[in-house]
Amino acid sequence: MYVRVETMPGEQAQVDWAMIGRCDVPGGRRDLWLFVMVLAYSRMLFAQCVWDLTNVSLRRSLLDAHAFFGGSPREWVFDNARCVVVARDGAQVRFHEGLTELSGQLLTSPRVCKVRAPQEKGKVERAVRYVRESFLAGRTLSSPAQANDELAAFLRDVAPARKHPVDGARTVAEVFADERPRLLALPSPMPTRECVQPVMVDATAAVRFDGNAYSVPARYAAPERRGDLSVCSDEALVRVLDGASEVARHARCWGRRQRVEDAAHRAEVVALRDV
Repeated sequence: MYVRVETMPGEQAQVDWAMIGRCDVPGGRRDLWLFVMVLAYSRMLFAQCVWDLTNVSLRRSLLDAHAFFGGSPREWVFDNARCVVVARDGAQVRFHEGLTELSGQLLTSPRVCKVRAPQEKGKVERAVRYVRESFLAGRTLSSPAQANDELAAFLRDVAPARKHPVDGARTVAEVFADERPRLLALPSPMPTRECVQPVMVDATAAVRFDGNAYSVPARYAAPERRGDLSVCSDEALVRVLDGASEVARHARCWGRRQRVEDAAHRAEVVALRDV
């Protein structure tokens, strides 16, 4: 049966975010955000709670969404978020370099809505409202990890079973079964979810990342070594690298102004002070 919708199967996905609360973290509070991607044809949706709206966070969410769908649409539609658009002059858009790189890897074209034209991504706005009303209402969330554990069952069992808004005789899951073969194949291997960036080491043998300090071996506090390292991170781990070699590994801290320390690193610093 032909389903009369605005897009063809596998053509487009729409993306949006919503701030859904604030949570206590060590040293303060952080906003909790909901990332939502919906396939425009089938209305199959993916949602994920995140701590921030950086391009690095967007990269992880896009990769997780594509793994969930099992393929890639030919177009992403965004609003003018700062993690998407670096500069805009009328219809001329400069996308964030990280987004351009990922779109090339997934063979997808990013597009942003016209200014003050929210109707261009109305499907994802309705999807955000659906998640708010059907999943978030009456629920207490303390962290993205807890929220995403609970979201997984909702995305698997509840959201796909809702009636398709155009073809009311079928569910979203049934329409998605038609769309799934039309999605583009994902690359193998998938692009990494980790982000790598150079960091400086301070005199206390720690690197600063996302507002927190993570310890490294004391030898890197020497002035001649302080520019040698980089941080490779995802939402769970912070790994400190010297070239390709890992020299420190920490659970990621989402607090503010915290120091995350390995006891062995502290012992090295104390030993050097006693010399």
